[in-house]
Order: sequence, then structure tokens, then C-alpha cells
Amino acid sequence: MTRSWEGDGPLPWVGMVVTVGVAALCAAALLPTGLSAVADGGLDAGWRWGLAALLVALHLTLVPPLVTQWPVVALAIGSASMLGLVVAPDLGGTLAAESGGAVPPVFLPSGLVWFVLLYAVSARTVAPWPSIGLATGLVGSVLVLVRLWDSSASEALQGPLGWRLLLGGSLLAGTVAAWALGRYRATRQAWTAALSDRAAAQERRRIAREMHDVVAHSLAVVVAQAEGGRMLAATQPERAPEILDGIASQGREALGQMRGLLGVLREAGDGSVADGSGAEAPQPTLADLPTLVAQVRATGHQVELETFGDPRRVDPGTALTAYRVVQESLTNVVKHAGRGATARVSVDWTNGLTLTVSDDGTGAPAPAAGVGRGLIGMHERIELVGGTLAVGPQTDGGWQTCARIPA
Repeated sequence: MTRSWEGDGPLPWVGMVVTVGVAALCAAALLPTGLSAVADGGLDAGWRWGLAALLVALHLTLVPPLVTQWPVVALAIGSASMLGLVVAPDLGGTLAAESGGAVPPVFLPSGLVWFVLLYAVSARTVAPWPSIGLATGLVGSVLVLVRLWDSSASEALQGPLGWRLLLGGSLLAGTVAAWALGRYRATRQAWTAALSDRAAAQERRRIAREMHDVVAHSLAVVVAQAEGGRMLAATQPERAPEILDGIASQGREALGQMRGLLGVLREAGDGSVADGSGAEAPQPTLADLPTLVAQVRATGHQVELETFGDPRRVDPGTALTAYRVVQESLTNVVKHAGRGATARVSVDWTNGLTLTVSDDGTGAPAPAAGVGRGLIGMHERIELVGGTLAVGPQTDGGWQTCARIPA
């Protein structure tokens, strides 16, 4: 039915102190005047005690946890108290003498508390309670306006028609303003929460892309090396240590990158990505492409790496994107091009940064662009850095991936 003062969790101690301070300030500034007017109003004992209780109840609604955890209940109590002040007889005494006539109790300063309650309901609750609060305020304003036409009211309040309409319009404007401010706060909080959720979703997608690239590439290379080693075991057993060393090296590298990614999911005091040892985990860059190519060569594929133009320094995000695109493309070569296929990696700096990975494979084709998770991840990465990606079969056979990145 309602939400707490700050989201759905417990009230922070700062918010609690502020709320108690507002309640105490309102009570100190408004309540003594009202109690004094009631005591000096010339009413019988029953009305005096009753009005004093209504004023005290009105101020108690501002005290946590009532207004913070159950603002609808607080508004209901406040509205009942205000209704009692509307129907109560006029006050005489000193206040009446200063005002030029008897004053209805609803015009005592403590009535301002009700606007705070309407703001709380509008800001802290969900539909339909804000609308119900506004409707209650509008009906209450009309009742107060009708009260001004009561023949028992003072001449000062009865006065010209324009004065009564001005006072009634002020009540309506105050009601709408309190409601609008509360809705503005609620809308702003919802917008902020939506931005946080979107940022969290983007971070989850980024981590998923990284996990896919690391795991898919590492497992593809390990599987290819293991299959090659099984075939060579009978004819060239002396190469077994070399193959096992390659598998172990690939596994250690993948484990290091996985630790860096998992560090993102932990709370780091300085916001850095930490590995299992607590040190910052470096992300691969274009300088690591030779190592990546060597890993793929160890699976039995011939891979050529060519660089054109003068390499330039790019930001870490762009460098990581470029590396992952080449990594995913070579992973597809290992998985789909067939054993013994030849691949070519071209890094061209002549017009921005253009990465081209092509192969002459005859194995099963890679999924169409936008279907496989790896290709979707490549498209997302390239879009984030403002680049373009083209993936598809070549006219003379094989497959080609071409990424153009502004650099």
C-alpha cells in the first residue's frame, strides 16, 4: 500500500533525524498558538479538551514511523482532525479580538500540518493513494469555503465575496501545490531508479559479453588442442608435453581473466576491478594479439597477423573491444572453419582502425549475424565505441569479419 520514507528499506538515520526535526519545529512554532487560542476561546470544557486533542493528534502524525512508514494512515488521522476543526464552534477571546471577530478553529496555524501530510502521501505512496489524497484535500477546501458562509462566523471572515473567494482559492492552490511537489519527488525517484536499473542491466550485459568471450575462446582452443593431441599421441608421443603445456597455459590465462571479471561483482573500495589476489586485473589490448594468434596456431590452424599503417594510442575501452572482436572471430575459425583452415588477421590504421579476420575454411558456417551470442556481443561492443561491424561469407569461400572503429 505504501512505501517507506527512502525506498523500501529501513529509514536512514539522517532521514530520521530530519523528520523528527521537522515534526519538532512544527510543534514548537504552531502548537502553542493553537492551544492558547483554544484555552482562551470561551468554549465549554468539552470543546476545549476536544480541540486540544485534535491539535495534538494533528502534530503527532508528523512523528516517525507514522508519517514515514504509514503516510496514508497519518493522512487519514490528519483529515479526521481537520474535519473536527471545521465543524467546531468559533473561538472568541484574545484571538477573536485581534482578528476583529470570532475565528473558526480550522484557521489555527496547526492546520498547515495537513499540507505536509498530503505531500508525504503524494511522494511516498503508489496509486491510487496520491489521487485519493488530492481528492480529500479538494473536498476539504470546499468544506472550509462553505464554513466561511456560516452565519455564526465573524464579520471579518464573512466580509466581501472577493475576500472569501481569495481565501478559498488559496486553500485550493495550497492543496494542489503540496500534491504536485510530492508527485514531482516520486517521479524523480522513479526516474533515478530506472536509470540505476538500466545501468545495472548494461553492466550485466557487459560482464556477460566478457564471460562469453573468455570462456568460449579458451574452451575452443583447449578442445582443439586436446583433440589434436589425441591424434598425435599414437604417432608422436614426444609432443604430448608440448600440447599439455599449451592447454595448461591457456587455462591459466582464462582463469586470470575470469578472476578480473568476477572482481567486478564484488564491492571494491576504490571502484577498481580486482582479481583474486586483490590486485588490479589488466585487460587485454591490441598488444596482446600476437599471443592470441599463437594460441590459435597451437590448435593446428595457420594464422597470419598483418599490420598496416602507424599504430596509434587508443583508450582502454576501444583497445579491449578490438581485442575481443578478433578473439571472437578466431574462436569462430577454430569452431567452424574446419581443421587445417588458414586464417588471416589484418589490423589497418590508415583510416581509423579496421580489423579484418578472414578464413578459407570449409567447415560448418558460423551463425548468421545477430543470431549467435558471440556475434551479438561483437555488434554491441562495436556500437558502444561508435563503430560498424560486417560479418558474412566470402565470395570465394570461407568467412570474414570486418570491424571499423573510429580511432
